[in-house]
Amino acid sequence: MNSSLEMPFSSAEMLDQNFVNHKPRLSFDGGTFDAWQDWRKRLLPELRELLGPFPNGASPLSPRVVSTEAFDMFTLHRVIYHSQPNVPIPAYLLIPKNVTEKTPAVLCIHGHVPGGKESVVFGDGELGAPYGRKLAEQGVITLCPDNAGMGERAHPSGGCDFLWRRLNYLGHDLTGYRVYDLMRGIDYLRSLAEVDETRIGIAGLSGGCWLGIVHAALDDRIQAAVLSGYFTTFAQTSWFGHCICHHPKAIGELCEMPDIAGLIAPRPIFVEWGTQDVSRPVQPAFEMAQKIYRAADAEDDIRLHEFDAGHLFSGERSLPWLVQTLSRQ
Repeated sequence: MNSSLEMPFSSAEMLDQNFVNHKPRLSFDGGTFDAWQDWRKRLLPELRELLGPFPNGASPLSPRVVSTEAFDMFTLHRVIYHSQPNVPIPAYLLIPKNVTEKTPAVLCIHGHVPGGKESVVFGDGELGAPYGRKLAEQGVITLCPDNAGMGERAHPSGGCDFLWRRLNYLGHDLTGYRVYDLMRGIDYLRSLAEVDETRIGIAGLSGGCWLGIVHAALDDRIQAAVLSGYFTTFAQTSWFGHCICHHPKAIGELCEMPDIAGLIAPRPIFVEWGTQDVSRPVQPAFEMAQKIYRAADAEDDIRLHEFDAGHLFSGERSLPWLVQTLSRQ
């Protein structure tokens, strides 16, 4: 018998062996404030470069209101604004009734679901609390856009994989592309007369949690963040599955997901996780991010709520925390 037939030819086996000893180049391993500052100065520009290129300068938003509908506690506007000249973004803008002064606002990032923004406003509870609507009912202005490739921005030929392939061909990253859209959402909120531009937060579930981590890390206009259902590590998720849209090229060579969350420090974040959501474990990611916050002298500004459920947005503690945090900014 030919002994070569007994050899392991699988590329996966070789890569798995490399994976065991792999350590991202800029994962945080310090413990002091100075070490945190130095690490942040090194990681932030490299992360931005990896996720880019981003457009040079902001193009006009060219916003317009398509329709308006009154609800008991808020008015819902269907709006369109532009991230780039040829990139219109459909969104729901929820403005609480009787707003008479500058008001906090939250950009609500939907999860990896076909309906996109519908789930955060008109969700039936399958994915937990429809946080775009719940926050508006608590007096916060919310903007709920569709992410590229989802909701009204989906393409009949395919979803994330279809969009990833086309962006990759042009030298762009899908996470960076979506995050730039979210940054323009902040631009739009800041342009509204009703919004207090110094009190803007974000909230996201699942894929929206991942985008929220990256967005808040790159955009210091975000004052607080609720991150639900995908606060984990690439080693536990990207290596073993999940959509390609969560996998920027070479991200694991650079850093781990909690390292990106650590770039948000010292701004406050609230992490929530359903204990039955075993394919997206919150540990050791939370402990890793907590170590970074501790080094940044901001240990009290990162917190975790674990609840007995699956992959959904609880909001039981996180939404009151976000309203209170933004109200006292």
